[in-house]
Amino acid sequence: MKTNNPLVRPGLCTGRPVADFPIEFEWHTGDWLELFDRQAELVKADVMRAQAEGRTIVFQSCPISSAGGGHYSTNVDIAGAVERNLLARWGERFFVLNPSRYQMETKEGVGLMYQHAAAIKRETGRNVDVAHLMKTTPPSGGDYMRMWTKVIVEDSYYSGANAIVSDTGNLFDAFYFIGPTDVQDFFLSEARSLSQAVELYFARKYSLDDNFKNDFDCIEKKGVCRPLDLTKEKERALWHQRRQDFFRYYAIKAGSAFSRGSHDEWNIVSLLNKKRLAHPDIYGIERNIAVFFDGRQVGPSQPLTFAAEGYGRMCKS
Repeated sequence: MKTNNPLVRPGLCTGRPVADFPIEFEWHTGDWLELFDRQAELVKADVMRAQAEGRTIVFQSCPISSAGGGHYSTNVDIAGAVERNLLARWGERFFVLNPSRYQMETKEGVGLMYQHAAAIKRETGRNVDVAHLMKTTPPSGGDYMRMWTKVIVEDSYYSGANAIVSDTGNLFDAFYFIGPTDVQDFFLSEARSLSQAVELYFARKYSLDDNFKNDFDCIEKKGVCRPLDLTKEKERALWHQRRQDFFRYYAIKAGSAFSRGSHDEWNIVSLLNKKRLAHPDIYGIERNIAVFFDGRQVGPSQPLTFAAEGYGRMCKS
């Protein structure tokens, strides 16, 4: 397996984010690559600060994209609520790395990319038009998973006293995968039944958030969005289908089990634990990374098993 990220077509390349770690993705080259590299370094700096404070570091795996009937802003709301609940339950000695804070589905994530573009302008004089990039070549799951793989796996910035094998995720103590109970708790804080709770959430967001409303009310043709014409049967059916897909997703599917990125993150932590077990003189079972799903620590064998591939492809070492 080559590890030098060979170009497969203009603007895209495929390879391993970490040369000696056997998972590969496809990502954009050029300006996006530089922006995501800067974002990875910023995330690492946040993790380094948590490490310096002696905090236990937990990676929170959560759906973010709108695939499968979900909606990105709802996923961000849920991720934030789960992060707050974990910190309230586990306390100030923990640091929860919530990926939604750094991705472009949030204003915070977009703002960080504009900061990186401004830094490139100051340092090199070169303009990086983030808005144009988003319109012409929006980032893919592979772009994000390349970044998160580097953040999770690379550990040259580890400063603990324990001996380590490099690239075994030594900054991270645990992974928390959001599950259906986490999602249901988010909605049920507002109603007695899940059906009522999801409908109430949808109605409130639909009435108050224009971007949310447009995602259900508009249709795109030839790069132009226009409102659905609800006098036409097919377009009225499309509106109802979008709403029904939203309800079904958050009632029975929302969580890391139905997220491609979360599947990749599960496979990453499984690879890390297997790599650690290959060095029993340094690690052993007791120094594997803890894995939680839906509020509970998973069984002994589960952190060593692989999920279906998401955006990435598992490679032979």
